[in-house]
Amino acid sequence: MKENDKFHYSESEMEELAKQLSKPDGENGILTGERMNLSNGHMILRTIDLLQVSEGLTILEVGPGNGAHVQDLCSKANDLHYFGIDISQTMVREAQKRNPQPHIHFQLSDGITIPFTDHYFDRVFSVNTLYFWEDPLSYAKELYRVLKPGGKLCLAFAPKAFMQHLPFTSYGFRLYETEEAGQLLEQAGFIVTGVSEETDQTRSATGDVVERPIVIMSAGK
Repeated sequence: MKENDKFHYSESEMEELAKQLSKPDGENGILTGERMNLSNGHMILRTIDLLQVSEGLTILEVGPGNGAHVQDLCSKANDLHYFGIDISQTMVREAQKRNPQPHIHFQLSDGITIPFTDHYFDRVFSVNTLYFWEDPLSYAKELYRVLKPGGKLCLAFAPKAFMQHLPFTSYGFRLYETEEAGQLLEQAGFIVTGVSEETDQTRSATGDVVERPIVIMSAGK
């Protein structure tokens, strides 16, 4: 079976693909992480651009995958302190191997609470994890809790109108339109300060090259 022939994917294979995208595991998880680098690379870089990184900031990323982009982020300014949390032990190990520097930290998270004290981070960002938050409002409140007053959150995702047509998103994905995501952040206490709606060309998890609409939402407190 060819990876880019989605019509030959069985229902069980689509379910397994969705499972790996939400929480990469084992050898297949390592491969999934590499594929996500290709499919999400531009989206991640655009989100980092909108973070407005400057010298001395402490940054949290939720769901960094294998951390292939972290060196690029940390080159944006001097004296940055980066922390990445992920629900996948496989991704944490891969990210640690790629980024052994002392100012870069990765750790396993339960996806429910964020293991840091209040007001710890100047910047918080996450790309394509929103679909998998177990309790979205509770987790958004956690992001609010760990962000410093005057800090900035950037949340990137693909909208429901696009995602609902992908064959694997019926397995465990919670999809959002832009307005719904904004309401979620506002319910958690955030003030939405900007919405960038863009289009990027990417390669899907099933191998197809597609034009994908993306949303990068900025918020503060």
